[in-house]
Amino acid sequence: MAIDTEFIVQHLAPLKDCVIDASKEIMDVYLSDDFGEINKSDGSPLTLADERANQIIIDRLKSISPSIPIISEETFNKESLLNLENVYWLVDPLDGTKEFVNKTDEFTVNIALIESRKSVFGIVGAPVKNKIWHGSIFYESNPISKNSNELTIVMSKSHKSDNDKAFLEFLDGQSIKYKIIEKGSSLKLCSLADGDADIYPRFGPTSEWDIAAAHAVLASFGGSIISVEDERELSYAKTNSILNPYFIAFRNNAIKDEFLPVLRDFFQKLV
Repeated sequence: MAIDTEFIVQHLAPLKDCVIDASKEIMDVYLSDDFGEINKSDGSPLTLADERANQIIIDRLKSISPSIPIISEETFNKESLLNLENVYWLVDPLDGTKEFVNKTDEFTVNIALIESRKSVFGIVGAPVKNKIWHGSIFYESNPISKNSNELTIVMSKSHKSDNDKAFLEFLDGQSIKYKIIEKGSSLKLCSLADGDADIYPRFGPTSEWDIAAAHAVLASFGGSIISVEDERELSYAKTNSILNPYFIAFRNNAIKDEFLPVLRDFFQKLV
C-alpha cells in the first residue's frame, strides 16, 4: 500500500476521533483513585490507562486500515522487528506514564505511520490539555517564527543524565546564551513545532514509539531530528533494536545550520 496525501486526508478525521476517545479513557483513570499500576519487566510502570487506551487504538486502527500492521509498546515483542512490513502503524498509547503516575499532566497519546523507515505521518494528543497535533512529510504546516537572543532548550522533566549536564557545560564553554524549559513525553518535540523551543537534545535511551509521531509533526513545521552519530535524519524500522540512537531535534533548518557546526565537538565525545 502506498501512502500519500490523499490517504492522510481521508483518514485524518477518524484518527483524531481515535486519539480523542483514547484520551478520554486515560483521563477517566487519571481522575480516579486507582491507576492499577504495576511494573513491567524493564521496570517501567504500566497502568489501566495504558491498557485501555491501547485497546481503543488497536481496534480503531484495524478498522481504519485493516491491511496495515500495528506495533504498539504494550504488545511489542522483539521478534516482530525481524519481519517488519514496509508500512506499519507505530503506537505509544500513553507516552510519559511516569508523568501520568506523578500527576504532572504531561503525557501524550502517540500514533505514527511508518513507511520505508520514515515517519510519514504522526498524530499526538495531550489528554489534559485537550490538544491534538498532527503532521506529515507530505504536506507543510505554517512554521511559527519567534525571535530571541538566546537559545531555548527543551529537556526532560524525568530523565536528566550526566550527558545532559555535560552538554550544558559545553554550551557555557562556548559562551552560548540559553534558557531551559522542561516538559514530559513527546510534548518536548511538540514544543519545537509550536515554536516554544529551538532544540531538544536527547543523550539517553528512547524507543521509536516515543518520538515517531511527534517527529512527523515537527517535520511538517520545517524541523528535523538528526542522529548524533552520523548527523542524518533519524530513521525507523531497525531490525536489531527498537531503541533510538542519541539525537538532537531542531525547530528549523536555520537553527540547525547555525548551531550544528558548533555542536559537533560535543557530539564526538558521545560516539
